[in-house]
Amino acid sequence: MTGGETTLSPYRVLDLTDERGLLCGMMYGDLGADVIKIEPPGGDPARNIGPFYKNVPHPERSLYWWAYNTSKRGITLDMKNSHGQDTFKRLAKSADFIIESFPPGHLDSLGLGYKALSHINPGIIMVSITPYGQTGPFKDFKASDLTLMAMGGQMYVSGDQDRPPVRISVSQAYHLGSTHAAVGGMIALHHRMKTGEGQHVDVSIEEAVVRIASTDPAFWEYSRTIIPRLGAFRVRGTFMLRDVWPCKDGQVTMRVLGGTFGRLFKPLVDWMDEEGMAGPLKQVNWFNLDMFSVYSEDAVKWQSTFAEFFLKHTKSDIYKQALKRRIPVMPCNTPREICQNEQLAARRYWHKIEHPELGIQVAYPGVHCGLSATPWRISRRAPLIGEHNAEVMAELNASPSDPRAKSSAPGKLDKVGELNKLYEHEEHNGLGEPRTDALEGLKVADITWQLTGPFITKYLGDFGATVVRVESLTKPDITRTSVPYRGEKPAINNCGSFVLFNSSKLSMSLNLTHPRAIEVANKLVAWADVLVTSFAPGVVEKWGLGYEVAKKINPQIIMLSTSVQGQTGPHATHPGFGWNLNGLAGFNNLTGWPDRDCVAPNIAYTDFFAPWFGVTSLMAALDYRRRTGTGQFIDLAQLEAGLSFLTPVLLDYMLNNHEMNRRGNASDRAAPHNAYPCKGHDRWCTIAVYTEEEWRAFCKAMGNPAWTGDPRFSTLANRKANEAELDSLVAEWTINYVAEELMLYLQKHQIAAGVVQSNADYTDNDPQIKHRGFFETVNHPELGDCYHHAWPAHLSKSPHHLKPAPLLGEHTEYVCTQLLGMGDEEFTDFLASGALE
Repeated sequence: MTGGETTLSPYRVLDLTDERGLLCGMMYGDLGADVIKIEPPGGDPARNIGPFYKNVPHPERSLYWWAYNTSKRGITLDMKNSHGQDTFKRLAKSADFIIESFPPGHLDSLGLGYKALSHINPGIIMVSITPYGQTGPFKDFKASDLTLMAMGGQMYVSGDQDRPPVRISVSQAYHLGSTHAAVGGMIALHHRMKTGEGQHVDVSIEEAVVRIASTDPAFWEYSRTIIPRLGAFRVRGTFMLRDVWPCKDGQVTMRVLGGTFGRLFKPLVDWMDEEGMAGPLKQVNWFNLDMFSVYSEDAVKWQSTFAEFFLKHTKSDIYKQALKRRIPVMPCNTPREICQNEQLAARRYWHKIEHPELGIQVAYPGVHCGLSATPWRISRRAPLIGEHNAEVMAELNASPSDPRAKSSAPGKLDKVGELNKLYEHEEHNGLGEPRTDALEGLKVADITWQLTGPFITKYLGDFGATVVRVESLTKPDITRTSVPYRGEKPAINNCGSFVLFNSSKLSMSLNLTHPRAIEVANKLVAWADVLVTSFAPGVVEKWGLGYEVAKKINPQIIMLSTSVQGQTGPHATHPGFGWNLNGLAGFNNLTGWPDRDCVAPNIAYTDFFAPWFGVTSLMAALDYRRRTGTGQFIDLAQLEAGLSFLTPVLLDYMLNNHEMNRRGNASDRAAPHNAYPCKGHDRWCTIAVYTEEEWRAFCKAMGNPAWTGDPRFSTLANRKANEAELDSLVAEWTINYVAEELMLYLQKHQIAAGVVQSNADYTDNDPQIKHRGFFETVNHPELGDCYHHAWPAHLSKSPHHLKPAPLLGEHTEYVCTQLLGMGDEEFTDFLASGALE
């Protein structure tokens, strides 16, 4: 680091969030910002969320609180009285960010909303994280993790067909919203550096959940297919095969693939053959496997053969052989197995933090994203109630000449011209529109494939960066050759997956295995501010594009490489995919019912939130480079980013020796708390009742049936003890109602309720999604009008602008001649060589 600086050390963040936004403030704190967590005098309600240290409920022992409040100082303020409000305004005057998760309009009613605070501090960036956003017909709805995972579509595709849809047993929705909030705030900071203006960032958690839905919206748009929940199975071609396989002591995860990836399963079949168990699998041509040509009766034989083999081996044995033979199979890990993971230990993932008030040292899950010059770092444990009141008040009362007061002043550019020194502006971004966006002038070389990498660069492109996507017809991205296709016609430019994941980019054809490709690639690296790659460790180095080479060409380059398990460590090169990582990172083990084997979220889950850690890190690294001139390398391990969503579970094992297991839709804090059947086929509504006041309101909404007076349901503890019968009685009532009508009715009674929405529901029928314009129509040159997800972070002054995904190689000539400065003769020479294919 330069002069002891960290990525965000010049900035101050005021964190007013509850459980809905704590992760956002923690991300900024771990990146070096001065984050001040502001709580009411009695403490934040999130302090009462378990598990607890030594299983003793106490506001200073909540492992949930510990997990998401590291690297923060803490003060108490009574925002309801004038003294507390005046103190907050004084703090806001020297702050850069305010993060809040109050109901829409609450801060405005106190005179502390964005409009009022922007008069005090025109550069302030206010990030609001709410269930449904600041506007729209559902903005005032009560919500919980359960109802948001339902409304966002995640539950509809998860679980067994003969039981209710199921969520991941650990709260996820709020973290999804928080990561988008972190990105939105950093993009707003970039805008402020150019203009001096702050702005309001409005984050909808529902939209953040919908955002993880992969290609599900495209399946509905292109073929009117509603994606079902299939438990441990997935559709492969014209049949179903398991994704989750029972073994001798648990489950492993493996998705059998064809095409380019079929070859990865030949080593598994060889191992099976060594033990005399390969059977019909020996006859399969794994190097040229078309899943759509496989007969269902053959698939049944495959499944029984794989299943019999896995049942003879333990998870550990299977994974050892998978690592040795490079087979894409991973264990469905428990918390204990994650904490004992060899790869994490080798990468020094665990960070030991002192808790002097308890006389203990705690090993925390660590790096979300590895930055070479300015690493993420846990600087302190979560604050005690009011721990830093005196310290922060002393800083606030310091004279303007006090260095502490100066250091907290908002970091703004003195002149907009400073940005021109950092970025050489293009008049246009190559997509035919003048540059007006937050990231205009940022130049990104995109050498990625599949999901995580392209999502990172898509975010940058949608907010105005010039993104050059490198592709090759000799080996096209898998998302160009995967369903769904428009009109069910397979073609390289007709795939919904690629369209959804690659908006707002230029496409350049470049065969990186060609001997002369490196000459063009070097020009691209010299041009770029940011280089993003997402291949297995060692691949881009073989092409001559590793960081050590890149920084010699461009010393200020910021290079981000993302892979399943990171760039280093004994398991780094093990092949894997997002759906495998669901198992390795523990999400499978936490999805399903306690009396059955685990299932899996029906998505490559980490692929759809790990990118936001990457974008946040990139934006922070760009700001650090603006201040210091220093570039750096960023190692985004999707496993490590994924584990940040399970930190309380891991701490519970480390400190209490307790392994959390899947538990359906149950919650320690609420009952009823489940998905309940409604009129129609596979229609469900989630209901979450937390307090005794809510229970009384719920009973009234049902008409106070006689059973609600039974002592077995008189308290939360009693309802939890008799939960199965309670769920049955509630279901007898809900089955009489249409799901959407039931949700609206219960919301009028102040009960958190949400429809379990399918991809058809949230794409076409959700009035809140429609009101906020979350799905935008973008005209593609070959596919015509296509739906695109927008972004859950709505920026008031520098919104995103979606542009169509490119045709393969559509902009090769433009990139080479206009961006990279090739003359006509040089371009023609490269074209004739075959490098630009």
